[in-house]
Amino acid sequence: MTSSSAWTTAEDGGPGVVIAGGVEIPLRNVWLLLLYASEFYQSGPEAFDGIEEYPEKLPELLAELLVASTEDRLKRPLTPAFASTSRDLSRVRGTIDTLRTESHQLLSRGLVACRFEELTVDTARNRMIRTALDSVAPLCTAEELSRRCRAQSLRLGSLGVGVLNLRAGERDPQLRLTRNDARDRSVLLAAKLALQLALPSGYMTPGHGRGNLSERQFRHLFERAVAGFFTAHGRGRGWKVQRGRKVDWKASEATVGLAAVLPHMVTEVWIDHPATGRRLILDTKFTAALSSSKFARETLRSGHLLELYAFVRAQESPTDPLAAGAGGLLLYPAVNGTLMESFVTAGHRLGAATVDLSLSSVEVRDQLITAVRPYLG
Repeated sequence: MTSSSAWTTAEDGGPGVVIAGGVEIPLRNVWLLLLYASEFYQSGPEAFDGIEEYPEKLPELLAELLVASTEDRLKRPLTPAFASTSRDLSRVRGTIDTLRTESHQLLSRGLVACRFEELTVDTARNRMIRTALDSVAPLCTAEELSRRCRAQSLRLGSLGVGVLNLRAGERDPQLRLTRNDARDRSVLLAAKLALQLALPSGYMTPGHGRGNLSERQFRHLFERAVAGFFTAHGRGRGWKVQRGRKVDWKASEATVGLAAVLPHMVTEVWIDHPATGRRLILDTKFTAALSSSKFARETLRSGHLLELYAFVRAQESPTDPLAAGAGGLLLYPAVNGTLMESFVTAGHRLGAATVDLSLSSVEVRDQLITAVRPYLG
């Protein structure tokens, strides 16, 4: 798969089609990757079992959860919380914002700029839920469900709950969830995913509008989706999945300035299966799996293989029982093509595989599972 500067819906590409690097990918599979990458999927809510088989229904399922939760929440008063507020007042409250008071000559008008904590229902989590209702409403094919989303959003607005400023990067507000928030955790994760379905440049509704996802954003999405899928998939199999694990160079006799210039070795996805004594270091790439060589034939990219080989050899340790036979896999997104090859060198199985994003969501899932089977069983 060739890289592209943007992913856009094509007006002539048919409903629910995303154009990436000149090829067509079903919109449902972009939503599938967003689902896999989400905390919502990794938390494993039982009510959504099987949703990965029908990602085109994801907006409706999220909308149903958000609407039902909001309707239940509004049967009782919204829980207020203290929030930082700035306001021009006729008397001092909290601390004085001297700069604003002086620059706007507020004293001449009998006012003073103040910063203070105020009890309000316009909290980050309430704004997130309201914005998610607005965001998912256009994605619902059922008009009645779309209407209910908008109605609940208006009810929250009438109580003083605002919306997130998506243009200012508030799409994913940082919310601290405690053990007392167990009841709200599922709906907040659903709201977070609903906001991500409406991609940064607009709604990717089949047959409506145009949306964009940059190459950097998609590369990050594909990496998070792969890690999220194996985290959820391996939970019942005893797998231990880690993202961003560092590997030591095991450097010796280093020069004085080496520490300042030596790059970190950070793996994207690291999977251990202690029960079988197996380990897999998985590296995702957003480019074509094969490249043309000087001998006019297509080969695996040597740079990618050498990097993977370095990861696998660097983790070797006589005190680590999983290190000696650890495997390494390069995983590429692809369209209308399949690749799955591997070989053994120095006691480690290395390989490359593709995930064809033009296929159905079930086939995408099966390809992910098949790709790691030679390494994890």
